[in-house]
Amino acid sequence: MVLALTAKKKIGFVNGKISKPEEDSPLYEDWESCNTMVLSWLINSMHVNVSSSIMYCEMAREMWLELKRLFLQGNGPKIYNLQREISHITQNQMTVSEYYTKFKRLWDQLLHFEPLPKCSCGAMKVLNASHEKAYVMKFLMGLNENFETLRSQILMYDPFPSMSKVYSLVLQEESHKNIGHGGSTAS
Repeated sequence: MVLALTAKKKIGFVNGKISKPEEDSPLYEDWESCNTMVLSWLINSMHVNVSSSIMYCEMAREMWLELKRLFLQGNGPKIYNLQREISHITQNQMTVSEYYTKFKRLWDQLLHFEPLPKCSCGAMKVLNASHEKAYVMKFLMGLNENFETLRSQILMYDPFPSMSKVYSLVLQEESHKNIGHGGSTAS
C-alpha cells in the first residue's frame, strides 16, 4: 500500500505530511476528494472483516493510524525469526541462483526491520564494511561442501570481496563444475 500511495503521490495523506485545510480554504475541496479516494483504496484493499471495523474513519491518516494500532507488533519476533532462518538456510538441492535469491530475500527483510543507522561519519564506512562482510560470510556458510575450495579462497581475499563479486565467483564455479560433469544448470 505504501508503494501504491507513493506512486500516486498520495502517501502524504497517511503519513501526516498533507494536513486537512480549513473548510473555507480553496484547497479544501481538492483535499477532501483525494482523502476520500485514499480512504476508498485502503478499504478496498482490506479483507471485509478488517475494513468493517474501521470504515467509519473520516480521514485517511486516522484510518492508517488505526490500522497500525490494530496490526503493529514489535519487530523483535520478526527479527529473531529472520535471523534464525538466515542462520539455518543451506543450499542443499537448490542451484546457486535459487539459494542466493532465497538468502537475499531473507537478508533484505532483516535489513528492513533492523536498518543500519543513517549518518555521514567515518564510522558508517566501517559499519557498512562489517555488515557486507557478515552478509558474505552467512552466504558462504550455507553453500554446499563442493564449494569448499572456492569458499576457502574467498575467505583469504584482502580486501574482502563484495557480495556481488562472491556471487559471480560462485556462479562461475557452479557452471564450471556442471560442464566438467556433463550436467547443466536449472533455469
